[in-house]
Amino acid sequence: MKKQIRGEALDDVIKMSIKQLAKEAGKKGLSKINLSQIAESVGTSRTTLYKKKDFIGQCIADVKFERRLANGSGERERLEHKVQLMQVNIEDLERKLQALREHHTQIYRRLYANSSDLSELVKPIIVKESVEAGACSLCGHEFQDKNGPNVRKKVVEITNHNH
Repeated sequence: MKKQIRGEALDDVIKMSIKQLAKEAGKKGLSKINLSQIAESVGTSRTTLYKKKDFIGQCIADVKFERRLANGSGERERLEHKVQLMQVNIEDLERKLQALREHHTQIYRRLYANSSDLSELVKPIIVKESVEAGACSLCGHEFQDKNGPNVRKKVVEITNHNH
């Protein structure tokens, strides 16, 4: 009389058998394993395996195979499980996206808060061009006295939008 395997030892044998069956089926181009094959490989009855259907289903899914059942419920269960995993993945990706958006916003806030006033870089160029032209290079406003002492002051006022 053969000693029955139970508990974790049975789980280990089931997992190894499923991996081996998947490997053999993969060589034949198949992607499904049925409970009878597993029971024969493990050396136990299908009734014993029915008690471990969730564990077996997970082991089969882990090797990227399907459990073949006559009524198709195994396929439905596998797809429902896959949908649940995808929903968890979507929620995780949405959290990551939100974190990236917040980080993006913080980057722009920091850049804006710590940026220099670029008008100080542009102002000398505008003043020079405006003095040479005798008119504001931004809006074309002409100075009454093109050579007078107030030209530079007027250009600075213009660059500050104080026409």
